[in-house]
Amino acid sequence: MQLVINTPGTFITQKDGIFRLKQGENHFDISPVKVESIVMTNQAMLSTQAVCLALEHNIDVIFLDNFGDPVGRIWFSKLGSTALIRRKQLAAEIHGETGLSLVTDMIRRKLENQLRFLKKLKFARPGKDAIFDAPISVITEAISNLPDTIADADESIRNRLMGIEGSAGRAYFQCLSQLMPENYRFNGRSRQPAKDPFNAVLNYCFGILYGRVEKACILSGLDPYVGFLHTDNYNKKSLVFDLIEPFRIFGEQVAVYLFTGRKMKDDYFDMTETSATLNRSGKPVVIEAMNTHLDETVRYRRKNVKRRHIIQHEAHRLANLLLADENEKRPDWLEIKEI
Repeated sequence: MQLVINTPGTFITQKDGIFRLKQGENHFDISPVKVESIVMTNQAMLSTQAVCLALEHNIDVIFLDNFGDPVGRIWFSKLGSTALIRRKQLAAEIHGETGLSLVTDMIRRKLENQLRFLKKLKFARPGKDAIFDAPISVITEAISNLPDTIADADESIRNRLMGIEGSAGRAYFQCLSQLMPENYRFNGRSRQPAKDPFNAVLNYCFGILYGRVEKACILSGLDPYVGFLHTDNYNKKSLVFDLIEPFRIFGEQVAVYLFTGRKMKDDYFDMTETSATLNRSGKPVVIEAMNTHLDETVRYRRKNVKRRHIIQHEAHRLANLLLADENEKRPDWLEIKEI
């Protein structure tokens, strides 16, 4: 489980080998065996004893800002990696073809996930084909325009991939906006800051996913800062931005269902003329919905697997693909039968 601390004044320490959460005169104990990660938001406190207990059990501690983006983390220093993985990763980034082939697969899976999601939403809304037909056509064409192979990598290929992804994304979010309750419709994607409640929720969901993807990279021996599509010139976790693409659908589904299910309220947001931010009342609702969604089981490589574990499996697969002999046939990147 992911232990999320979002109540100001909460203090985490350890007693007799278990975590103890204190809030005023009340306390709650939980075994580290049950904890996968600890997410700290707002004004909570963490003792060095609790940090050591987390490290002993390979539990990473993630610190989020007000937008839900990870700003720092503490993790176990003995990584399950080799220098060879990172050398291969750097070679793929420098020489381009391998890295761009991998990230093309990631984008293809992202678009296929979005296409399946729109078709699922369309099926549940008989008589509203006009809302879905044009976006579905745009995304279908975008997928067909993705290159099957990349023999020569240059900046034009990166620009082409980002252009295809961008045009599909605009159609996708325009369609989702029409499904929202009228007072929560939005005009495209907005990041930091979000301009509307839907994007505020979506950004917060993505922030949770960023933390999980970064952890998956670290535990798989991958360098989060060496990406293939997103360049590493700005001290950003470029591989995290690449690897998250097939998994954005998890956050998109949660955001859509929260609003179409009318579970979000105006009271959950702090609004200004130019921005919308989840407040203390809204964050727990989104966190609970996201964790519930990630804990659901789907078919993955002929097995029943929780969504949250797929991210780690695919990070390991990426590391193995980088280590594979150049003459070996590279398997498909992502194989999720249900989303």
